[in-house]
This record gives sequence, C-alpha cells and structure tokens, in this order.
Amino acid sequence: MRKINFKPVEPFLKSLKSGFARGSVVFNFLLAAWFLTVLSNSRPALSEQLENLPPCWSRAALNGCAADKETIPCPAGSRNIPPSRVRPGEIAPPLSPDMTGSIRSVKLPAGVKLIALTFDLCEVENRISGYDPGIVNYLRSNKVKATFFAGGKWMRSHPEKTMQLMADPLFEIGNHSWNHGNFRTLDKKEALNQVLWSQAQYELLWEELHKRPCFHAGEDNTKKIPRVPRLFRFPYGACDHDSLKLLQDLGLAAIQWDVVTGDPAKGRSAAGIAQTVLKKARPGSIIICHANGRGHGTAESLPMFVPELRKAGFDFVTLSELLASGTPVRVPECYE
Repeated sequence: MRKINFKPVEPFLKSLKSGFARGSVVFNFLLAAWFLTVLSNSRPALSEQLENLPPCWSRAALNGCAADKETIPCPAGSRNIPPSRVRPGEIAPPLSPDMTGSIRSVKLPAGVKLIALTFDLCEVENRISGYDPGIVNYLRSNKVKATFFAGGKWMRSHPEKTMQLMADPLFEIGNHSWNHGNFRTLDKKEALNQVLWSQAQYELLWEELHKRPCFHAGEDNTKKIPRVPRLFRFPYGACDHDSLKLLQDLGLAAIQWDVVTGDPAKGRSAAGIAQTVLKKARPGSIIICHANGRGHGTAESLPMFVPELRKAGFDFVTLSELLASGTPVRVPECYE
C-alpha cells in the first residue's frame, strides 16, 4: 500500500482549531471528511475491471511502478539466445486471399464507428526495454480495448507482464518479431526465426499461464486466449514481397496503421499526440503507439483523446474485432 504523508494535516488542523473547539461536531465532521479523502486518493487507480482477470496477481503487481518503464542494457552473453522452443507447437493455416498484403485500416459498414488502439512492445538485441504501467492502468480503469504487439525477446524479459496482458479480456497480443529485426535486410532463415521464435515464446507463456491453478479459478478462461498470435507487425514498418509471403504461409495477418502518434520522439508532447489522433482518426482506423517505455507522452495523452473519441461515438475494439467487423484495406507493400 502506498505510504500516506500526513504532514499537510498540521496547518489544516491549526486553522480548524482557531475557529472550532476540539470537541465540536463541525470540527469532527470536517476532520473525518478530510481523512476519508486522503485514504481515497491513496488507493491504486484501477477499477473493478481487475475483477475480470484471473486471481494470479496482486493489485500491486498489476499496478506496476515507475521503474517498470526503464530501459537497461542487455548482458552480452544473453543477447542472441533463442527461446527454449524455437518452433511453436501450433502453426496457423495460410491466410485467405482477402487477408494478405499489408493491412492499414478497415472499411466498416456505414454508421459503424470502431477504432483500434495498438501499442508496440519492442526490444532490440542489446537492450531490455521497459513496460509503461500508466498506459495499461488507464486502459483497464476506463475499459478501453487494445492490441499489444510484443517482441518475443520482450516477452521473455517480461513474462509476468506478458501473461497479465494475455489474461486480460480487454487485450490481445500480436507478434512484433523476436528482437525488432528489419525484414528488408534479413535473409530468409533470419526472417523465419524472427517470426517463429516470437510465436514460440508466446506459446511457452500461454502454457505457463494455463498450468497455474489461479488461472482456472472461477470463470472458465481456457478457451478465450489463442495459443499463438494471429497478427504480426513488421518492425520499422519495413517489409518486402518475401516477408509478406512468409506471413501469409504462417497464417499471420500483417498489420500496419493509418494514424501515427509519433510517440518515440523524445520531444513529443501528450497534447500533440492527442491533437494528431483527434484530427486523423476515422472509423476503422488503426492507431500506433508504444508501451515499452519509449512512448513519450503516450500515457498522459490517453485521457485527452479517449473520452473525446467516445463522445464522438467511437468504440475501441481489439484488432481482431476490427478485422471481423469490415473489410481490410490492404496494399501489397509496407511503409518502408
């Protein structure tokens, strides 16, 4: 529990004592009201949405802390180690023709106003990236659905955070390669490993989560989480014909975006992000953000644009839900 600082009460009490006797009803009423306010403000800012999660983590573990956002060097000896399983047990069937290519948005029926918030969880070879709890806490508290594209190496570095996201019915996880490789420069074997290692790491954590008795407590969660991701986002938005064909054969839809928040830029402000989103978002839009500690201003921008989009009639959905609600807008190449 967060430590409560009682120092501000001293001047407050002195001012009250000057006007009221210690035993007065008014004094006691005001003191009780102030104390309840302090206690209320000391509670973690998560809503009853946590009740929809299996009881595998404490509130404090789900809340996270400021240190979670930090990026640190990755020890040299552990940089190129593959996951304990390099190929997932489950491989999806190849994509249908209407899901191939690079998907940038979804064309929805008239009057349908759905939108997908996406957050990349990137981790490169020589660094261990962070996790932005402020983003996830806001999404949970306000019941905002979202899709997280997690790198396999990031998932291995953050197993509990990955399983928390995996188990939350608000969220889904997509594949963001193993360690943020550039698919325009990788050879075929490297590209295959970037995809399959990440699929396998997700599957390992899926299995770990399903082994835990807490996961099976209460509501049946076993059929709600896919064993492996069905969505993929190319690092840097970079691909070529061969890498698109690779994803097609592995049953992974290539997801890009049509609204760029620009949050990796250190000078990016929350107000600037909100302004961009509110100006460019359309029904069927896919918004790209970052939740690995490199999303500058992202957490602070959410309260600025999420309520406004909801007032405008938008509903936030996962990418899978968005894709199922309309026709993917596809192109035969990536942005880079």
